[in-house]
Amino acid sequence: MKIKILSLALIVVFAFSITAKAQQTERKRRSPEQREMMAKRFDRERANFNDFFTEEQRAKLKELRLESTKEIQPLRNELNELRAKQRTLTTAEKADMKAIENNIEKMADVQAEIQKISAKQHQEIRSMLSEEQRIKFDQRKSRTDRDFNRKPTTRNHFIHGA
Repeated sequence: MKIKILSLALIVVFAFSITAKAQQTERKRRSPEQREMMAKRFDRERANFNDFFTEEQRAKLKELRLESTKEIQPLRNELNELRAKQRTLTTAEKADMKAIENNIEKMADVQAEIQKISAKQHQEIRSMLSEEQRIKFDQRKSRTDRDFNRKPTTRNHFIHGA
């Protein structure tokens, strides 16, 4: 009798696992050839992009990036701490909605501050470019934004209520 129940339970678990696997979206892994092709494309784009900077601009660009990274890093650390706190608050036995909402507002403030620093750096970079360089720089930025918005990430594959 115990063997029959154990066998039946094993079959049920196996059936559920097959069903769950069949319902998952099919994620394709890139082949080594595809990875190599993408790496070459990235290297080519990076070389083309760096070619139109002068040595003086590259030095200034490096300085600007270092400066903004120094400003942003503590904010990213704070944001990570707030995210950890948010997980703690939302998984508590009795969730304190006021604390959760306050933490969300703090996270939004930190994210806004990071975006302001990034926008400032972007405008400083644009200001040091010639008109031709600025056009190319803006085209690259708009293409990056478009690609980012089009490609789903593994983080947002979970759909609530599904």
